[in-house]
Amino acid sequence: MQAYSRINRISNIRYGLIGFFRQNKLKLFVLIFLAILGILTGVFTALKCGVDISNAQGYNLTIYANGNVFSFNVFFSRMLSYIIVIGAISLCSLSVFLLPISYLLFIYRGYLIGFNATLLIIIFGFSGMFTSIVIIIPCQIAFTFLFMIYFCIMINRAIQRKHFGYCEKPKFLKLFFITMLILLLFNLIETMLLILLNAKTIFII
Repeated sequence: MQAYSRINRISNIRYGLIGFFRQNKLKLFVLIFLAILGILTGVFTALKCGVDISNAQGYNLTIYANGNVFSFNVFFSRMLSYIIVIGAISLCSLSVFLLPISYLLFIYRGYLIGFNATLLIIIFGFSGMFTSIVIIIPCQIAFTFLFMIYFCIMINRAIQRKHFGYCEKPKFLKLFFITMLILLLFNLIETMLLILLNAKTIFII
């Protein structure tokens, strides 16, 4: 019976995820497109700005180049950045007039990923490329995708509330704290990877 119950729960989760992505495929497509647009804009901007190791001071990169930064000092700054994004998405979901701001957030986050990853490669060469491809880009894409899922859920709640006057599930506070716990876990994983792999560069994105 326990095995059957476990299989049933797994099956329910799987069908729930499939249903969620089917219901929100258009929203996710638009958000992914905007994020890719932001990434490409960031890459081209970094290539055009003419930064190298000799003039990196204007981009606050020297503190990362010398390897003296301690990763957990940046951990809390990144966490604050993620809290701001989640807070902004939550506020923007309260009104249809604020929705464009949420879309701009995904363009901006994509821009930062592309810009910072490209600067890492330009300034630090192979070391920057390794850090970007192995750690920064995968982790930041995971963060951005989590923001997209949160955005879709919040928009669905807003639509349900508009049509029926209330939204029974999911509860906002429960959703918010679960999302924050996942972000905290992802942030910890990224920080530990940077420490374990002895990365010299950490970007607050």
